[in-house]
Amino acid sequence: MTDPRPRPKYGEYAPLPPTAPEGTSEVGAGESATDSAAMAPPIMPIIPDSSLNAQHQRGAAAGLTGHGANAEAPARKHRLWDVFLTATLLLFGVADIINTFSTVANLGPVLREGLAAQGMDDFSSDAIATDAGGVANIVRIAALVLTIIFALLQIQRKRIAFWIPLIGASVAGLALMVAIFVAVLSDPGFMAYVESLQ
Repeated sequence: MTDPRPRPKYGEYAPLPPTAPEGTSEVGAGESATDSAAMAPPIMPIIPDSSLNAQHQRGAAAGLTGHGANAEAPARKHRLWDVFLTATLLLFGVADIINTFSTVANLGPVLREGLAAQGMDDFSSDAIATDAGGVANIVRIAALVLTIIFALLQIQRKRIAFWIPLIGASVAGLALMVAIFVAVLSDPGFMAYVESLQ
């Protein structure tokens, strides 16, 4: 004979069978109490299931897993101070590239004037300085474009973005410093000037 009740699901306790009212005995006339006790299944202690699946089911029942229809992630708000600061830093970066593009592209005369002010008049590596300045301009423009793209993506996702223009400015400044060092250190007149100081 089968039980008409549905089988309990995983993590669900089966309902206990109904108990007989007091004063009545379900034990038949030919059966003794010891026979019915011997035939009954042993009572097992209830041990809580601590597996991940059971915890997930308990969380789903309580509405804590986020997979339910009611569960929605709280919407992030735009931080106006971050948007304003990021836009300001990006505008400074664009203005810096526009104002210094021709100077960096024509780095030879700028370095000659700067070194002449320090007492070294023999700078002659204008071609190397021009090439280094052109590479520095390419790196600076690429850094600016990537900075704008990543900053706008962060703002669209409503995350803090002001640090992205700071990193872009650091990359652009590093590219300019490397270009100046390459141009100056490759000049034989500068190296002779350094040796004369020693």
